[in-house]
Amino acid sequence: MPLRPPPGAALACFVLLAGCPRPPAAPRLLREPAPLASLPVTPDAGEPVDATEVAATPSGGPWAAAWTDPAAVARLATSCDYHPPPDEDDEADPLECASSIEQQSCSYDPCHEDVDLPCRRVCGRTCGTCDGRCRGACGRCRAACHDEACVLSCATSCGQCLQACLTEKDRCLTAGCAARYAACARRSVEHFRRGPCLAACTRCHATCEGRGREGPCLERCLARTRGCTAEEVNHCTWDGPSYGADSSEEDVDAGAPPSP
Repeated sequence: MPLRPPPGAALACFVLLAGCPRPPAAPRLLREPAPLASLPVTPDAGEPVDATEVAATPSGGPWAAAWTDPAAVARLATSCDYHPPPDEDDEADPLECASSIEQQSCSYDPCHEDVDLPCRRVCGRTCGTCDGRCRGACGRCRAACHDEACVLSCATSCGQCLQACLTEKDRCLTAGCAARYAACARRSVEHFRRGPCLAACTRCHATCEGRGREGPCLERCLARTRGCTAEEVNHCTWDGPSYGADSSEEDVDAGAPPSP
């Protein structure tokens, strides 16, 4: 005769099983973070990770020559929003977008004020936008990390992205702004040396030489002639008839190429 379980045994067994902890699920493999280029561009620096050791600044030289240097990557691993500390001489760090943007001219130079400097500021703003995209992508990359190796990978990609921003800024300054400035300077020299203002400038300087207050004398003399534009009057006042004389004839003959 088969044995039957006593009454209530099945219910007790169910209650016992319900109170027992379930076996742990198999651990899931960590997903590799997406590359920076495929991530959204909303700025978000992420939280600093203190476990990553920051490389020491080398003695006797700049702390890093590029964002891809190990010292720079180590600092980005502590925070995607890391920026070099301000320089004691108030000079912009070469790894910042603001470096090489604001430059002053020691003499009257409308091509610098009206062409070169505005162009440089556009390059700086574009670099700053690029910098923000890199740091935002870095923050989202490391948000998916669970170990220091992943954080370091995100920092390395961020350093490469930031350095690419600086490379593009340098290209903007040299291939763009410098070329436009040179074209403007050639036009200015050509107009002065081949136009009627050179003769008027030479005559006024000869008239006012040795009379003491040469500045006011030049202004009155040049005001009486209609051969000079306002820009050429300033060139004559600052540099005299020698303005543009050191430019080669080939430069003047070539004229001004179209702006890139």
